[in-house]
Amino acid sequence: MQPIIEIKSLSKVFGSGDGKVAALQNVSLAVQPGEIFGIIGLSGAGKSTLVRCINLLEHPTEGKVLFHGQDLTGLKDKELRLQRRKISMIFQSFNLLDQRTSLDNICFPLELAGVSKKDARKRAMELLEIVGLPDKANAYPVQLSGGQKQRIAIARALASDPEVLLCDEATSALDPTTTDSILKLLQQINRERGITVIIITHQMSVIEQICHRVAILDMGQVAEIGEVESVFSNPQSVAGRRLVSPDMGLPFTEADGPIARIAFNGNASEEPIIASVAMDLGIKVSIMGADTRNIDGKAFGTMLISLPADPAEKQRVMEYLKSHPGVTAEEVQ
Repeated sequence: MQPIIEIKSLSKVFGSGDGKVAALQNVSLAVQPGEIFGIIGLSGAGKSTLVRCINLLEHPTEGKVLFHGQDLTGLKDKELRLQRRKISMIFQSFNLLDQRTSLDNICFPLELAGVSKKDARKRAMELLEIVGLPDKANAYPVQLSGGQKQRIAIARALASDPEVLLCDEATSALDPTTTDSILKLLQQINRERGITVIIITHQMSVIEQICHRVAILDMGQVAEIGEVESVFSNPQSVAGRRLVSPDMGLPFTEADGPIARIAFNGNASEEPIIASVAMDLGIKVSIMGADTRNIDGKAFGTMLISLPADPAEKQRVMEYLKSHPGVTAEEVQ
């Protein structure tokens, strides 16, 4: 299947000379039609720059952005504007027009596209129903809560009937309950309308709740990409480990003796593996840290344990751990 969005060797540099800053460096990734794709990273990782490059609000310094195989970076302004209608965006700050009602905010992109006022208002009312706010048609942004503003912003983004919805930290300004409702709305839109959703966030909980795949950005580069379950249960990069389990991202250098990191998923996370080591091998190990989370109804986790100093006993423990389905283990110190 051809990706709906494909980024190839993309770099973005701001400034010049001694003040030059490389926000993105050689980024490549592909998003499949109909998936919810997450892009996560710490502040300064380049997430917002990347999402603005996807719809060419920022022009890449190097590389390509393909939409259905067509390179957007090579289009003229008029052609680019036509393609942008198929790639809508919602923002952390909502970006609603204060002097317009909810209905008129949703009508705005339709007006720009030349849709008649009657047809635009009819379409806007349909979208208000979809986002659950038909009673707020005549309310101004100042009269809406944060969650309601974001729902209106989502309705506005859907007005042009897009194929891709870009969400740049769309829930960062919302409380947990409101965030949950917005994410469920995005899932509903993805499921019922087949719209591809790309979510830019620094919140692990957002990725866990609705994304199918995730790319981890670090210092303007892709650290790793994969299925959410795979990446979160056994991150392969230092950046991934730092995000998934902040307290276990790096080895505990102050500890004595060797240390192993165990990643377990599904039913394996519910088994008393450490207790089994002591019972089956007669070797005691200590848990130095652990972190578990629920992804799509399954439990996943990471654990740091101290290993025996004796090489033979250490090898027995590692072999025992690796023999369990759904468990990976590596010595990290």
